[in-house]
Amino acid sequence: MNEIKIVMEGIRELTEAVNRIATALSGGGQVQISAGAVLPPGMNAPLQQAPVSPAVPITAPPVPPVPAPVPAQGVVPTTGAVQPYTLEQLQVAAAGLTSAGKMPQVMGILQAFGIQAMTELPKERYGEFAAALRGAGAQI
Repeated sequence: MNEIKIVMEGIRELTEAVNRIATALSGGGQVQISAGAVLPPGMNAPLQQAPVSPAVPITAPPVPPVPAPVPAQGVVPTTGAVQPYTLEQLQVAAAGLTSAGKMPQVMGILQAFGIQAMTELPKERYGEFAAALRGAGAQI
């Protein structure tokens, strides 16, 4: 069995800070959190409860409003993200059309894209090709 040893610099300060926060949140009662880690040499003294100053509320600075982006003229905003298709998905969809007797439509789509086989289709056109298959009745 292998042994893994984790050494964390500054764990004492972090543990003391967590203890102070826990004490402040619990209304001033004594709370002690043990790190449970192997400390580097010189840092393995017992933890002491640090005095806690009164709780000070922390507020976040105001966030300025961000105007909504305005679509460019002539651009129709869409609600869905473009799904990346794989060659295998396209091949399965085309095979479904072929099985349904739509081989001429599949051949027409290939010709429209100027290719002899789907393996020649550039990846950046997979979405267009999927849309063409869907237009012919494919499930994709």
